[in-house]
Amino acid sequence: MVKADKNNFLVLIPARGGSKGVPKKNTKSFAGGDSLVERAIEVATSVFNKEQIVVSTDDLTALQQAKSKGVIALERSPELASDTSGMLEVMLDAIERHGQTATHLVLLQPTSPFRTSKHVEQAISLLQNDDQAIVAVNEPKGHPFYTLFEKEGEYIHKFKMNGVVRRQDLSPVYDVNGLIYIFHVESLLKKSWVEFDRIKPLVVSDLIAMDIDTQQDWSLAELIEKNKTSIL
Repeated sequence: MVKADKNNFLVLIPARGGSKGVPKKNTKSFAGGDSLVERAIEVATSVFNKEQIVVSTDDLTALQQAKSKGVIALERSPELASDTSGMLEVMLDAIERHGQTATHLVLLQPTSPFRTSKHVEQAISLLQNDDQAIVAVNEPKGHPFYTLFEKEGEYIHKFKMNGVVRRQDLSPVYDVNGLIYIFHVESLLKKSWVEFDRIKPLVVSDLIAMDIDTQQDWSLAELIEKNKTSIL
């Protein structure tokens, strides 16, 4: 099968400024070093040309950090920076304004601090021209067949009530973690990626998959970063 040409990729780093869990989490120093936005840019520039990389944000500091790194600083409209705006709309906006000739879009969310260029290269190596997406995933701690229970009234019961099944007979399942996505642009213009038929997984460890959403996440991630030679 034919491999996709990464020179035809658009790389999007979305960095909305209004984080409530960790204020200014995308732009403040992480573990005494670069910000999460700057770390994501560093990963991207180690794989792609700077003119392929877009930071989409409503945050002035993030715009300044993008400009200082020599990548495209795309000021996001207020409509795309609210709590209710979706990532699909942000991606389509970046494609319309800077990636109309791109065949694929790479989404690198800043909140995955342990992503490296190696993970991006691994995702690209999986991609064939007829794939619609590559999505980073990790194995859940327990199979949903056994662990998911649904509440009904005062009680809970198994989400799937279809008898006892041996663990080895169950199909593998994964958690999508947001470390990296690669989307076929033509497919993305037609529908949301969750409706795609041809999605390949890039499986990573739980630790690498860590996403920063809360202050507790931030503190734990900084602790891991400072001790990563013995942990990661």
